[in-house]
Amino acid sequence: MTAQAPKETYAQSSDIRARSYRQYRHDMKRKAIAELEFRPFLERTLSSRYPGAKPTVAKHGGDAALWFARDGRISQAPDYRAVYADGRSFLYEFQYAEETDKLEFFDFKVSKVGRKPRNSGRIAHADREFFYVLKPERRYAFLSPQWIMDNGRIAAVPAWGSRPAYRVPRDIFLRQFVSGGDDLALTIRGVDEKNLLLDFQSALLDMEAQEFSRQLQQVVDEERLLAIVPKTFEGFYRVCYLLDRMQKAPDNPGVWLVYLASFFNHDMPALDFARFMFSLDFLYFKCAVLEPNELRVVRKAMADAGAYVKNRAGQASGSLAIDPRVAPLEETRQILFAVNLLEDVQQDARVSLGMELPAIGKIFETLAD
Repeated sequence: MTAQAPKETYAQSSDIRARSYRQYRHDMKRKAIAELEFRPFLERTLSSRYPGAKPTVAKHGGDAALWFARDGRISQAPDYRAVYADGRSFLYEFQYAEETDKLEFFDFKVSKVGRKPRNSGRIAHADREFFYVLKPERRYAFLSPQWIMDNGRIAAVPAWGSRPAYRVPRDIFLRQFVSGGDDLALTIRGVDEKNLLLDFQSALLDMEAQEFSRQLQQVVDEERLLAIVPKTFEGFYRVCYLLDRMQKAPDNPGVWLVYLASFFNHDMPALDFARFMFSLDFLYFKCAVLEPNELRVVRKAMADAGAYVKNRAGQASGSLAIDPRVAPLEETRQILFAVNLLEDVQQDARVSLGMELPAIGKIFETLAD
């Protein structure tokens, strides 16, 4: 078995030049939160727009089943596909403006608006529309590629590294929007809340870095020893953490996965569970292939992790079962951190390995509320 070589730079979005693998996945998670939360709103809106058509909307494109790729790709396909009762289907590109006050133009990637046949001018896509949401105004619009071509002009976009795009002037653009009412307001609120959870849980890694830095400084300042003890979970986690920070992989990550599984305990503290999931996530995504016994270990680790979360977060109220010896805020962060990684591994194992695992329909849906 060979280990997947780690990469330092991953696919660019319009405003991000280079990212580590974890930064890439964090950014893709924000994208997935918006797209998955807005899917039901789009379906309801299309039902009102086309009475009797009974549209069913599903995610579409390269990230339809998985919100990130191991090789750092970003899907260029439209975000949604709607199938109507008469069998007709249509595609929808989703764009979401976080703020609009300072924007003089609204930009659209040239390739998403139209195609350019050889020896011909650019032709607008006829099989799709742009579903555009203005977050501050709680308004939305459906814009055809032809409308964008007719009302915009191709020019360089400074925020996109001076890459060309169709730029539609603000005054023309904003006239196309209508109010989304309470339904849109609640959808936007759901996106905001899940992004807060995403950022809240991700802070655990920064806290772990600060604690490890403190321990390393004590080696010099106070002449303390910092031991990484073999055959202990803490020692195993520290090695995984350091390798991850150095963007290195063990020579035999599958063997390490088997070793990691021996440390799982259903009664482990939430912090240890978060560290277990970090180590599982780190090693799993370093495996190019998995041997049958390693697949069994991953399947069991997923089942054990799911049971742990259900035991801690399976209450009808949606609240977590908190250890009274730990600060509730920090234990909540640790559980959320573990759930975030659990859903990533679960979805990748389902898509890439064909494991019979439930599909993730919304981010953080593993938690009741």
